[in-house]
Formats: sequence, structure tokens, C-alpha cells
Amino acid sequence: MRDVNGREYTPQWFVARYNSRPSQGAVAVPAFARIAPGVPTDLPIIDNAVNLTVGAGAPGFSGETFNVRRVGDQWLADSRAAAISMQGETIVVDVVDGTVRLAPTSFIPPDQTVKENPNALLCEPGQGWIYYGAWLSNPPINLLRNPVFFDTNAPTGYPFDVKGVQNEGTGNLIFLEFGFETTMTATRGPRFLIAVWAPRAVLGNTPQIIVFYTPPTKPTDYPADSYPFLSRYPYFPSPDVSAKPTIAKEIVQPYAYLAINYLLAGYKIIPQLQAAGRNPIVIFPIHPSMDWGPLGTQAGLTRLIKEVVRFLYARQLVSSRVAPTARVSLDSGRVSIFPKEGLFNNERIPNSWTLTVSGFSNGIDRVLDLCTPRQINDKLYDPEIFASPEATLVESWREIWDIDGVADNGEGAGRHLNNLRNWLKQDRRRVRSYHSGEGMRTAPRSLVEASRITSSPAPPFNGVYIEEGTSADKNATWVGFSNQALRPSPYDAHHTVPAVAFGHAAQFALP
Repeated sequence: MRDVNGREYTPQWFVARYNSRPSQGAVAVPAFARIAPGVPTDLPIIDNAVNLTVGAGAPGFSGETFNVRRVGDQWLADSRAAAISMQGETIVVDVVDGTVRLAPTSFIPPDQTVKENPNALLCEPGQGWIYYGAWLSNPPINLLRNPVFFDTNAPTGYPFDVKGVQNEGTGNLIFLEFGFETTMTATRGPRFLIAVWAPRAVLGNTPQIIVFYTPPTKPTDYPADSYPFLSRYPYFPSPDVSAKPTIAKEIVQPYAYLAINYLLAGYKIIPQLQAAGRNPIVIFPIHPSMDWGPLGTQAGLTRLIKEVVRFLYARQLVSSRVAPTARVSLDSGRVSIFPKEGLFNNERIPNSWTLTVSGFSNGIDRVLDLCTPRQINDKLYDPEIFASPEATLVESWREIWDIDGVADNGEGAGRHLNNLRNWLKQDRRRVRSYHSGEGMRTAPRSLVEASRITSSPAPPFNGVYIEEGTSADKNATWVGFSNQALRPSPYDAHHTVPAVAFGHAAQFALP
């Protein structure tokens, strides 16, 4: 057994469940065997199939349960995390274990009073069952034109084409926990809530992945917690039910809804990407109380991506070969993966990806941090759980999407520009920047030669204009909006940018 970094460890046990006959001619009966790791064991299997459960042998790891079956002249597993090989007459099982698992869920009837932390994500009936508020609608998307051009010299807002999307049925929104299991009382280490979009599409050998960093989760807006973040983060609701008990239909879980609002309900990042013709894996880390911990480092993000990819492929929620049929089920508020048995084939988990990292507003600080390697705090975050060698991320990283980024760590616009310039020195990299007049940081504009930036309409009409340009080396694009151009929108100009920019950036081909 090994982790995603290739580090081997010995699990506590294997449990085999299979059909056997106690004697010649007897009726087949279910059988059970506990197998010591690394010790060859004879199993009297009669139907060339066995279910294996691997007990996690290290804190933080989840263990695996999967099926092994003889298909033709070879043995295959229905989990991409299990590699099956033969050594003579012995079946050898090599398992990649992980530190990511499904986040717990619960259903509370809408009129029931909530008085304490549910310690789980709340679900509701609708489209089968969904996480609270996570409706998969099929909204029309106002897709910003690429290149930007107006049909009139008297515009009232940005130029767009209306695109319909088929959001429902094109993927799964999944909430995961990354890190230690909170049920393991002996090792109550930190864990992070992660939202993931798992597309129902053929991903190819090198899947596309987009990671998005939000502005800080300020204690004024999100339940405050402190390390190791096992109290109010991430499931405590608003309003504060410990002070004011509230019926379930009138509460919201701010940390979870942060992802739902950006991805589906509000800014519609997923529908924007689909309107532009993309349906990638999207990873949305949700940080506690303004503390990104290892998630703001190359080593930490590399580990997170590896763990999420391992989980999605192992459970056949995504595939490089076929459109997956597995899905996350929330029936009656209980999370599971359906169907329980997957396809038996030899598809492997990809070891590389094409990565886009995006950040909105102050979230750009984390993106800029990622441009250079920094050590995680190994006294707070065990590297065996939270870190991976950075090479995979560095080699796979293709794009930065700067979504009205406000670099605000005290070093000013110089850091913003210099980190992006240095990051672009490696081949096959692009920076795409989208800024409003409210963003207050226009440093990325300097990545594009001034002579290559045009403004339209010319002259501006009632304050409406958009700047656009691409650098001579094609490595940087700039789109600057006047505040008046960011209409129609239910948001202010700054918060309209993420509702527009993702659909535009996704129209560019990956380098």
C-alpha cells in the first residue's frame, strides 16, 4: 500500500468477502477472511470475484473498499486506486490510499429547530437530493465576447452573446474533507472542506483542472474557529443557533455556501465554463477563519490536487476514457456513491494535468504566493498528510486567471506584477487578467505592451468602455472594464467581474 507520493506503508489488514463452497457439491455461501498484508493467502473463491477492504494503516488515511474480478485471462479491480497483477498463481494487489473522503451529510426537516452544530453538511430534497441550495439549473449565460467588440457606439454595458447551458447531468458537485478524520479521537488533526466539480465527460489522458481561491473568510461573515479548526469550521450555521435556535429552513452554512454561491447559485462559474465549451475538474478549497494553512503553498496544493484526482478516479466519478456513470447520492441526507460497483478495467489515475489557478479580489494573494515555493508549517500540518513534491504542480501549471485581483499583503502592486512576470519565465504559461475600476490594482496591465491595448467604444459612451490587449509573445492578456461597462448585473462592479471573466478566459485554448 502506498500514498499518492509513492511512500509505502503497511495497512493494518485486508478483509476479503467472497463466495465459497464448504464441501464438494454444497450450496455456495458467503465467506469472510482477514488477510495479513504481504502474506500470500489461499482463498477458495468459486466465482472469480472477491470484495476487498483495506484497513488504513496510518492516521489520516481512509482505506479502500473495492471489487476484484477475473475478466477473460486477467484480474481487474473496479477502483482505479487498485492495481492488480499476477506473480505466478498469486494475485498481487497494490493500493494507493488517500487522505480525502466524502464530507459527512445530514437531513434536518425544514421546520425542525436547530440548536447546535450539525457537524455535517445539510441536504434537502430536490433534483433527487442536493446540498442546501446547490440546484443544478440550466441558466442562460451572458458570455463576454472574445475578442471583445461592441455592435453599437452607444452601449449600455459589456458586449455578450447569450449561451444556453445544460448544467444538470453534466457533472457532480461534491464536498470532500482533506486531512485527518475527525472521528479518530487519537489523532484529531486539522482537515479542510473542499468543494469539487466532477465533470461527466471524457477527460483524456491529461485532465484539465481549475483551482479557485476566494477572498478571506472573515470572522464577521463566517463562524470563527482556531487551529486545529474542529469546532465551528466548517459546518456551524448562521445565524448562531447556539445563541438563537432557528428552524432548519432559515439557516445557512456559510462555509459550504461560499462554494455553492461561486460555482452554481450566484457567480455561476461552472455554467460560465460550460458556455465557453469547457467542463474541467474544478477544485474549490474552503479555508477557515482567513487561514489557508498548507493550501496556500505549492507543496500543499500539489497534495490536494493529487488527493482529489485520486479520489475521483478511484470512485469512477471521472474518467479519461468514457463519460462516467457513477454519481454522488445524497438520498435522505446520507452521502454515498452510486452504483457501489464500478467498471472493471485497467484505467490508471493520471499523474499529470493541465492546471489553471485563479483568484478573485484578495484571493489573488494566495495565487501570488504559489508562484514561488514556500515551506508548509510542518509542526501544524503533517507533511505526510498535507504535502507533496512541487514538481508535478510546477510542470502542469499553464494559466493564472487574475479576477480583479487586489494584492493586499502590504507589498503593494510591485509584488503583484513581479510575481506574475517571474512566473511567466517558464514555457507554456499564460496570465489572463480582468479588472474593474474598483479593483484598485492594475499592475497586470503592464504585462501587455501599451501599444497593443485598445479601448472601445472610442470615445467611451456614458462612461462605458473596455480595454483589451494581448502581449506580443501571447503570454498575457488584459481586459479592463470601466465600472459602467459591467452591466447588466445584480452586483457592484468589483463583484461582477467573476460573473463575467471565467466564461471569457475559458474561451482561450490552453497553451
